[in-house]
Amino acid sequence: MFEQAGLPYAETLDKIPNSRGALMLAELARDRGVFDVLHPRLFDAYWARGRDIGDEHVLVDEGTAGGLEEGEIIDVLRDGRYLGRIEEQTRAAIELGAGGVPAWLIDQRILVPGAQPHDVFARVLERLGHAPIA
Repeated sequence: MFEQAGLPYAETLDKIPNSRGALMLAELARDRGVFDVLHPRLFDAYWARGRDIGDEHVLVDEGTAGGLEEGEIIDVLRDGRYLGRIEEQTRAAIELGAGGVPAWLIDQRILVPGAQPHDVFARVLERLGHAPIA
C-alpha cells in the first residue's frame, strides 16, 4: 500500500515500538501549540526513517526538532502526566468501535478502521459533504 500511494517507508522496520511515550509527547505538543509540526515528524520518524519512537532519546530528538523544550519532554515522558488523557481517548475510540491501530474518526461521526486506500477516505469525506480530495 505504501508503494501504491507513493509514500516513503523504511525497509528496516524490525520492531513495533511501544508508542505510549510518543502519545504523551503528542499531547504535550498539543498543549504547546506545536502538534501540527510534531505529529507528522513522529510518523515520518517511524515509517520513513525507521526510528524507534518508543525510545526516549528518539522522542527527545523529534520533540526538540518540533519546537518543544528538552527538559519538559523528559519530564513528560517520565512523570506520565498525560496518561489519563490518553486512556480516556483510547476508551472513547473503543466505544466507537475501534479495534486496532490505525483507526480514523472523521468529523466526529464516522470511524474508518485500519489502513485503507485513498478512495475509501475520499468517499467518506464526500458523504459527509466535504469537497473531494485529490
